This record gives sequence, structure tokens and C-alpha cells, in this order.
Amino acid sequence: MEHRRRSNEAGFDAESQAPGGVATNADRLTQRLAAQFTEEPELIRAYVQDAEVTSPQRAQLVLAAAQMAVAAQPEYADLRYYASEVAIRAGDCDLAATLLEQALRINPRYKDALILAGRVALRRERPAAAKTYLQAALAVGADYPDVHMLIGDVWREREDWGQARESYTRALKLNDSLTSARDALAALPATDETGKHDELPA
Repeated sequence: MEHRRRSNEAGFDAESQAPGGVATNADRLTQRLAAQFTEEPELIRAYVQDAEVTSPQRAQLVLAAAQMAVAAQPEYADLRYYASEVAIRAGDCDLAATLLEQALRINPRYKDALILAGRVALRRERPAAAKTYLQAALAVGADYPDVHMLIGDVWREREDWGQARESYTRALKLNDSLTSARDALAALPATDETGKHDELPA
């Protein structure tokens, strides 16, 4: 976890959140949340649980507070990682990608950020970027079933059935009860008609 200063050092000013220097209740709440997030970034996730289902407005409020915290403490990779989760829930994958890129510039070995960046790249239909992030995650120890599932999805997008099969098989080897891996393997063509592709398009 990134080292954090106390939130009262972040320099938040609720009065600056509204025109004319008059803060609204929403401004004050955003400021208070931002101060909490600066001190404990993992609280961002707690505040946004099921936000996209129960209240889209809540997701937007938490995202605004998370972005305020990021601006106040630009050196914290954790803040950017958790803020990216909120951005995804709020439907802004482009913002999530930017936040994750920033987090990884601060800490290139941030496994969770590498994995999430791979997921986001897949959502944005950028398989080459997804492959780069996920292979980097593997290189720092993320030999997890879900990572191999994602890599398999990259190869499936490329219609490289052989590489996809290898990745899904590895995921199943790591977790033999992983139904999604069994289903993915079953859905692949019986033979690899395309050969193996070493290069992916940007």
C-alpha cells in the first residue's frame, strides 16, 4: 500500500467548490469524502459497492471525490487505482484507463493495476495493450486463473484458437473448478485453423 499523509494535510477547501465561494451540501460531502479517500484510498471501493445498481448518482459523487483526492495527492498510485474502479462503475473506461496509466507510471509493478488495465483495454477493444499489461502482471507474479482467462480472451479476440486454448487450460490447471474456463475451452473450435500470431494490432 502506498504511504499516505493525514487527510488534513491535503489542502481541501469546501468553500471553493461552488460559484461565489458558497459550498453546497453536495460540495461539502464531496470534500469530506475526498479527505477520507486521501487518508484511506481503499475506502473508495467500499463507498461504491453496487453503486451502478442502486444509485448512478452515488457513483458520480464518489468519482468526483476520488478525483479530488487524486488531484490533492498526485504521488499516490493507490488513489488512482481505486478511482479507476469507480470510473469503470460510472461507465467511463477512458478515464479509468488514464488513471491506471498514471498509477503504473508511479509503480510499474502494481499487480492489481496491471490486471485491471488489461481488463479495461479489452473493454476498449485494444487487445495489444491488454496483452502487454497482462503479460507484465504475470512477470511480477500474477500467475492467477483470472489473468490467464483474460489472456485467453485476448487470443480469442484475435481468433488464435491455439493460444487461447493454452491460456484457458492454464487457468483451469490453476483452478480445476473454474467453470468459465471449461466453458471457454468448450466454445473454441476443435482445431487451430489460424496458426499462432506473435503480433497483435494496436
